[in-house]
Amino acid sequence: MDLSPLARERLERIGSLSPDEAQELNNEREAERALAPFFAGTADTDALRQQVKELAESHGPDIVRQAQVKLLDAIRIQMSSEDFQRASDAILTLEKLKGSRTNSTLEMLLGSVSSLRQRYAEVRQQAYEQLRRQVDQQVRAQSDPARRQGLFMDAEASMEASIKSTPEWRDFMSRHDAEAERSLHEYVSRIRASI
Repeated sequence: MDLSPLARERLERIGSLSPDEAQELNNEREAERALAPFFAGTADTDALRQQVKELAESHGPDIVRQAQVKLLDAIRIQMSSEDFQRASDAILTLEKLKGSRTNSTLEMLLGSVSSLRQRYAEVRQQAYEQLRRQVDQQVRAQSDPARRQGLFMDAEASMEASIKSTPEWRDFMSRHDAEAERSLHEYVSRIRASI
């Protein structure tokens, strides 16, 4: 149950939360507090593990899963490799707190997400380079007369703008992004089910 802080406050004031829902909401807040320094980059995986371990001892083991789900929800196709690795490492480290044997499954699924992200970037770059070769001649044809007239034209910037404004690029990116997001969603669902 992902609610905005304002919605949470209103629900609490109304008093419509059951004790279990109130406990889950409290655990969610505590998990968010524990994750905030990690997401801000001021805490490492070990500090996060220690903080979540202490929370699990005082609030119950479900808080570990909630922290993992929050980390999982932060994973994106286009996030930096460093941020992805940090989130993956944190999910795996927190799994060890539960003493479960699904670590290898999680490692495999997170590895699949990493491969998906890598394939996404490679295919995008290949398509960009192919379109760049096509647009290169057009941009050069436009910049040569300008240069002869003594005008400066930034061919590189013009090429970049031309590529990204073509219907082919927009269509490709729309399809490519949709497919990658669909695949990511499938992996995330499988990871969520295993934590």
